[in-house]
Amino acid sequence: MRIALLLLLTACATTPKAPPLAAPQWDVVPPAVLDVLCSRLQMDAIATTGSLAIVDTTRPLANQQSLSALSVMARGRVKGERIGTSAAEANRAIPLMTTGTACPWRPIRVEDLQRYRDEMVVELSAPAINPFSPKEGGLFVRVALGGENPSWYWVELVHHGDRWSIGFVHVLVQ
Repeated sequence: MRIALLLLLTACATTPKAPPLAAPQWDVVPPAVLDVLCSRLQMDAIATTGSLAIVDTTRPLANQQSLSALSVMARGRVKGERIGTSAAEANRAIPLMTTGTACPWRPIRVEDLQRYRDEMVVELSAPAINPFSPKEGGLFVRVALGGENPSWYWVELVHHGDRWSIGFVHVLVQ
């Protein structure tokens, strides 16, 4: 009995660990992400009429404040190095694909943000692994009127083999 237990413990200790999950390496943010986000913004009475301005490339939204808000949903502990990796992943600049979406998005350039101080603007981060739930990815979303009092969301991505599917859109508590 002791030998069998010892063999089992040795086998478990020498079994190679799966490599950590990597964030999707998209060339563009797919329209499906924007469609799910649009549905949530409509439900929250943000996207109710006309087109909604959206920055046409991902923005560096992973910062201490957004990561702290994401930690509220944490289902476990996280290692410090995963937070840095997730922030680097989320802060890449990639374009958004707004054509073919169900919502009438109006893409704007980041350089032109100052011209939109009197309307609601949506910004997304690049996809990253959730450092507090390492089997899940997602994108940060910031929605603000004139850059003030933003609402934050997390668009959850669920990994299935070599594909990612969209889960829930969570409101982050700031």
